[in-house]
Amino acid sequence: MSLRTSAFKMVLAAAVLTSASCETPDRVPAPAPAAHAEATALPSLSATMDSEAASRGRAITIIGCASCHAIDATGASPLAAAPPFRDVVHRRSLDDLETAFATGLVTTHPAMPPYVFRAAEIDDLIAYFETLKTAPAS
Repeated sequence: MSLRTSAFKMVLAAAVLTSASCETPDRVPAPAPAAHAEATALPSLSATMDSEAASRGRAITIIGCASCHAIDATGASPLAAAPPFRDVVHRRSLDDLETAFATGLVTTHPAMPPYVFRAAEIDDLIAYFETLKTAPAS
């Protein structure tokens, strides 16, 4: 047998032994993550993001609306003519409110100033108003 043939056989034997050792029960590959694990992780992230958006939306209402409107799930509006937001979300759809915020919220009530919101603020307001939909109307 030539030196070249011997070297080839040794390399081939090493390759066979190496691949065989990878398949032994001692070296079982880790199972792939379950498909549902990824799906269950996303709602948690989504819920966190929604919660943060709702918190920002509530902050917007504190600054711009709370002097007249009840902004939370309970309590009276400081200005009797200003409906509590928990009632507004039961009378108007969130889509209607989103459109009103995007086009410039204008009312016929002279005490209410016109408001124009940026897209990110509208998203945050809608996320906050979504939390109020579970509150009972007054």
